[in-house]
Amino acid sequence: MHDPCGHTSPDHAGSAVAQLGLDGKWLFANQGMCDLLGAAFEGFSHTPFDKLFQIDDAKQESDLRARLLARRISQYSSPRRVITTNARSAQVQVVFSLALDAAAVGPSIFATVEDLSALRSAEAALQESENARHELARRLTNAQEKERTRIARELHDDIGQSLAILRIQMLRAGQPVSGMVGKRHPSISDLCDDLRLLAEKVSRISHQLHSSELEYLGLAVAIQSHCREFSAKYKIPVECSCSDIPEDLDSLLALSLLRIVQEALHNAAKHSKAKSMQVVVKGTNTDLSLLISDDGVGFDLEEAKLAAGLGLISMRERIHLAGGQFEITSVSGKGTRIAARVPLSDAPPEQTAPAK
Repeated sequence: MHDPCGHTSPDHAGSAVAQLGLDGKWLFANQGMCDLLGAAFEGFSHTPFDKLFQIDDAKQESDLRARLLARRISQYSSPRRVITTNARSAQVQVVFSLALDAAAVGPSIFATVEDLSALRSAEAALQESENARHELARRLTNAQEKERTRIARELHDDIGQSLAILRIQMLRAGQPVSGMVGKRHPSISDLCDDLRLLAEKVSRISHQLHSSELEYLGLAVAIQSHCREFSAKYKIPVECSCSDIPEDLDSLLALSLLRIVQEALHNAAKHSKAKSMQVVVKGTNTDLSLLISDDGVGFDLEEAKLAAGLGLISMRERIHLAGGQFEITSVSGKGTRIAARVPLSDAPPEQTAPAK
């Protein structure tokens, strides 16, 4: 017979195992069981097993126990909830089987317990992540439709109407104005300014949809250019620093980082009341880090988690999909700090310095 909280057979090593009499009283428990219950054997052995490990379905348990004792089945599993000596509650799975050395100690049962708490926590976290992804997909779809509607309206109501008016003006270019002696319609050269403004509007829409600077000149140029445009538009100084960014950086990763910068700057202009901002992108042999900070009014992070907008969700999701880390810190009256770090998939292995 084994000592309480001692060693059991090798196939039970590392598990929480107990040997029970047919009346549910403890005969012994290994160290794994003592660790699970948070007490020495003497601390729980006076409490019946079924009182510590509470049964979910008493009738099913009774039927399975009877079949086990009649040797109609070799073992069975029982989902239970354990109440430890320090009042901790945990979900467990208990596998009951007849003790192999029953002849030596009389009829008894082995109970092997698996703590499901970590598994349940992982499942809950996975479900929460899935829910967040579904919510992100829904919001992205809505955002895409709104953006398409906005672009269609801008093309039709603004650029389309302007082109129609410009066409009429070009047909009348230089001709006398009816009923106005000596007055002529604008000449072709006079209409060039209107055409230039239209071209700028089309270019602006195109730039919002796709950054040619990112595609042809790289991430550093695209971020610096956007920071300059942002600063000029909103009159907020932006200190931008980009260093050691790989020239062959993955295009999707580069686009994700650019979108995060754009979203962070947009949010700051809309909500932060910042007087200055800082954008820092720095590469190493193994990863790429991004830091965006402002000296604005800040916000409550807990409230933001409860009502996270699409921008915050998409920034976090872009970094997580790249296998990186994302963190936002904000203090009321002291601004906001967005930090992200992503691994470079093609990073060379670290070299060990030669011994001296």
